[in-house]
Amino acid sequence: MGSVKEEERIVIQDMEALYLGNLATVEFDLRLPREGKNGSKISWISGDSRFLQDDGTVNRPKYGIGTRTVPLRATFRYGGCSKEKVYNVTILEEENRIRVSRIYPIRLKADVGKPFYLPAVAVVETAEGEIISHAVDWEPGEEYTMDEPGPIMVKGVLKDTAIPVSAEVWAAAGQDRETMDTIPAVHGFPAVAVALKEGTAFKAAQDRSLAFLKKVNDDQMLYNFRAAAGLDTRDAPEMTGWDSPGCLLRGHTTGHYLSALALCYAASGDEDIKRKAEYMIASLEECQHAFAGQPGFDAGFLSGYSEEQFDLLEKFTRYPEIWAPYYTLHKIFAGLLDCYRLLGIHTALKIADQLGDWVYRRLNRLPNRVLKTMWGMYIAGEFGGMNESLAELYSITRKSEHLAAANLFDNDRLFVPLRAGIDALGGLHANQHIPQVIGSLKIFQATGEKAYYDMSRFFWQAVTGAHIYSIGGTGEGEMFRQPGKIGEFLSEKTAETCASYNMLKLTKELFAYHPAAEYMDYYERTMFNHILASCDHQPTGGSTYFMPLAPGGTKSFDVTGNTCCHGTGLENHFKYAEAIYHYDKSALYVNLLVPSTLHWRERQMKLTLDVEPQDPGKAALRMEGTGDFALKIRRPYWAGPECRMEINGKPANMADDPTGYICISRDWQDGDEIKLFFDCRLRLETAPDREELASLAYGPYILAALSDANDYLQLQLHEDDLMRSFTKEIGQHGFAFRYTLKDLLFIPLASVFHERYHVYIERNPMGS
Repeated sequence: MGSVKEEERIVIQDMEALYLGNLATVEFDLRLPREGKNGSKISWISGDSRFLQDDGTVNRPKYGIGTRTVPLRATFRYGGCSKEKVYNVTILEEENRIRVSRIYPIRLKADVGKPFYLPAVAVVETAEGEIISHAVDWEPGEEYTMDEPGPIMVKGVLKDTAIPVSAEVWAAAGQDRETMDTIPAVHGFPAVAVALKEGTAFKAAQDRSLAFLKKVNDDQMLYNFRAAAGLDTRDAPEMTGWDSPGCLLRGHTTGHYLSALALCYAASGDEDIKRKAEYMIASLEECQHAFAGQPGFDAGFLSGYSEEQFDLLEKFTRYPEIWAPYYTLHKIFAGLLDCYRLLGIHTALKIADQLGDWVYRRLNRLPNRVLKTMWGMYIAGEFGGMNESLAELYSITRKSEHLAAANLFDNDRLFVPLRAGIDALGGLHANQHIPQVIGSLKIFQATGEKAYYDMSRFFWQAVTGAHIYSIGGTGEGEMFRQPGKIGEFLSEKTAETCASYNMLKLTKELFAYHPAAEYMDYYERTMFNHILASCDHQPTGGSTYFMPLAPGGTKSFDVTGNTCCHGTGLENHFKYAEAIYHYDKSALYVNLLVPSTLHWRERQMKLTLDVEPQDPGKAALRMEGTGDFALKIRRPYWAGPECRMEINGKPANMADDPTGYICISRDWQDGDEIKLFFDCRLRLETAPDREELASLAYGPYILAALSDANDYLQLQLHEDDLMRSFTKEIGQHGFAFRYTLKDLLFIPLASVFHERYHVYIERNPMGS
């Protein structure tokens, strides 16, 4: 090797000599050399492996996602010299080569003489069997008015094609929207009424999260807001990762932090946490006032950056040039409303009220076409649950502008197929759309419009029926796949934690209107096997982004990256008590077998729920106080046929009611005890599209095999004799099962820390 200067000269020459071709319009794989002309070694790292892999393989974005620019980082090394260069690679989206086998009928109702908007999309089945939403160009334009009653056919074409589309519109005078009662059938208890029991994994996760929140530097969380508003940042360190000053999503973690503080105080009553929340809210009010005093900012605006991203979105600027400005705004909204709702901080409501006015003024001036185009854009148009927060804000302020603003976020690409009861989720970004459905349900709660409720319920049924893994999580590479495609998509990027966070929110809201076991079956599956499993085992605030389900996967806990799942992870572990119990005027519902204590103050009763740590099918409920009411206990989906129950030591009837709950009506006395013996045994849960792939489960827990193998573990497993293939062990992981033929240990996925694991195994392989 030569001198330091010589080594540097060689590196620079190789950097200057390297030409990768026209990177502004890339359609094919790139040739990425590993050695420069003069001998430098070159390594490559892609900024987005979904579209450009480290070896130069190009995966063009599907039609509709948009052209993507991916940073490609090259490191040149020669001797002791190393330099980096970033190439911006623009990958063209695929052409629209859609082959249509069916276009679903479009039928609309309209008021005579009143303008209405034709849907921005049609639901299409392709020749490959995929069901998707596709944009439509209507011949008369998007806005239409019918002057006479009766039917008419409106014609158009699928966008960027010549394929004809038609809509049947029936006009009549006084077309009223169907409504239904918005009063819930059951109610949840306030967080202060339910306490998790010490010694459980749920309480331990909550305690770790509490310990982390107490260490957070509040001024650091305020850094981006103060900097954007022109205020002193008080020598606080900059935020990191997705919240760093150069990141376009900055500010979102602060919103999650507000929600986490509110949820934490509600669950723990820790006064230090409340003081932190009060300081955060007071400081954000200062920022909002500072923004209002600057030119170029409309009154009420609050964010960790300027209004520029909102301006660019209205010009249909694609991600990553902008990054979901309304998504970030929703996190701020949600945090403010949580601080008002759970902590009683009225300043938080005042800030949200003014911010809601800002949103209405901004969006109400835009044409319908612009709004529908924005919300249909991949990532850039992601708005989280803006419709949820604005509808919730309306329920408090009763300002019509806030409800109108919520309605302006109606997204045809998602809502049109849902209204028709069609699962067209495949190809949609999962967590971009789940919060929109929560918002749909909130609009129903504010208006009583049945269509919004029906959409939410159908969406839940579609996702839980055909889009979830055994752990309850959904999506691969953040995307919904076609219905039933589970075994085909077992990768390192399965089950984004944010998606499960939002699915649980939706589930709990729907359960309140229809308290059936199916909702809490899903809730239990996802809470026990994804949310609990996502938490770092140390008090770092870390959370998994994806829960890898590929063979030999390993968890990665985001501690400093401030990803979206780090944000929801700050909240998740204070929410475990939310759905354990519900009540109505005559019954108490026990939904989840989570060791806890309920203080039912209205009835002056206390109920204690204990679960055998090594056998989740054995539970006991003890009463303190007296009362005449029905006790409804969910019969778990995993319970086998050999179940029994005792009340005060005597056998009792376990007959289910039609909703899947065991119902016991009596005048309860102080000291009454119910013992439950649910038949808890090993079972297999197979992938619907690949029946040879299965997860091993025990009661509510999905079990993971600890193994460094990179391929699917091949085991001879038959449903009817699983217990003969395994021996149960009690140890550091609580209960575990050892597969005796190959000495493999299976433990609950939530107990896995940094070990490599297998959630899906190949059963009964040929020749084994």
